[in-house]
Amino acid sequence: MLVSGFIDHDGMVAGTRPDPNMEFPPVIRQAYAEVSPDGPEHFDVVAAKTLALMGQPTGIAMADLAGIASRTLVMAGDDDIVTAEHSLALSRTIPNAELAVIPGATHMLLMEKPALCNAMMLDFLTKPPAPTFMPIRRAS
Repeated sequence: MLVSGFIDHDGMVAGTRPDPNMEFPPVIRQAYAEVSPDGPEHFDVVAAKTLALMGQPTGIAMADLAGIASRTLVMAGDDDIVTAEHSLALSRTIPNAELAVIPGATHMLLMEKPALCNAMMLDFLTKPPAPTFMPIRRAS
């Protein structure tokens, strides 16, 4: 599964690219504080490392994804920092990918729509692909 993922920064909505001074939403800080064994003050360390990592090139080319043989679920929010076009390109490049765009969700789709996302992921992980009647890209 690839949730709100991007291969390069061109796949992100303009103005949302990682910035070392970016502030995470308070709900993220709170969620971290609730489960962190290192305490809530450690969030700033994790946030800095996350932003630094997100700011680096992935080292993956879109063409590299064509070699993925596994069935893959690509998920994104309909108001994500990853562009809908990029998510679509990811799903079209990975041979056995399925695309799920979660309505009314952002980059925080797993927190905003947990029941819908969990149901989709559980279905994907526990059931074979549903038969399709008019396959185009996945036609065998």
